[in-house]
Amino acid sequence: MICTKCGKNQAEVLISGKYLCVYCARSEIVKRFRKELSLSKFLDREDKVMILTTENFMDVANLIEKLLYNICKSCKLDVLIDKIDEEEDINKTLWKLMIKIRESDFKKIILPFTADFFLSYLIYSISTGYMGYLDLYSQSIQLYSKKIFIPFYSTPRFELLGFSEITGELKTKDAFLNEIIKWESKQFVDNEIYHTFGNSINIIKLENRRRCKICNAIIEHGDCCKYCSESFSHLCSKQSQKQELAEKV
Repeated sequence: MICTKCGKNQAEVLISGKYLCVYCARSEIVKRFRKELSLSKFLDREDKVMILTTENFMDVANLIEKLLYNICKSCKLDVLIDKIDEEEDINKTLWKLMIKIRESDFKKIILPFTADFFLSYLIYSISTGYMGYLDLYSQSIQLYSKKIFIPFYSTPRFELLGFSEITGELKTKDAFLNEIIKWESKQFVDNEIYHTFGNSINIIKLENRRRCKICNAIIEHGDCCKYCSESFSHLCSKQSQKQELAEKV
């Protein structure tokens, strides 16, 4: 199959329903990245930025770093990639990430999560009944007086395959989430759903939910999530701690 954009090269990457060659695929992603960056008003010409990642998103983090430097060659950027260790519970991993953001000296932080991860996490959250960190699905977030930018929140990993930095499939240490990821990749061959499923998250109306006062997780009761109740018991009410103990029994 020939690239539907240039009509010259072999098509290898499916982006928004169009089969593109790697050159046109890269051009499309760079254009999209540049647009998201501009709309978010995230970056200044002289900025210190941290890309916070896990091992399974390290390739995407490296790509984001490359794109930042290529798009703004005249800028004086200081970009640091920092990695947190994953847990067998995806919510524990995301909790560690949120605490890292909270405690970081960086005022501008980029997360490398892609749309296929967010769709899987949406299904995971509905299945477990714990919405946790679902509202990370966004182009940008203001939290802890910091700007958080998620450039590929509506771009699935396989749309990035035109770049040599992207290697392998999405896989986490959470076995249940991995099963959802496998099922999702088989069910949704047409990648258009990855650009539209955000409406399902909006229906849940996350903005009206109770929040953990430390990590901002969506919770049902108390003032702290179970992870913060364990690690920051001195900052959480006795009610939250009692509920945490009850859940363990």
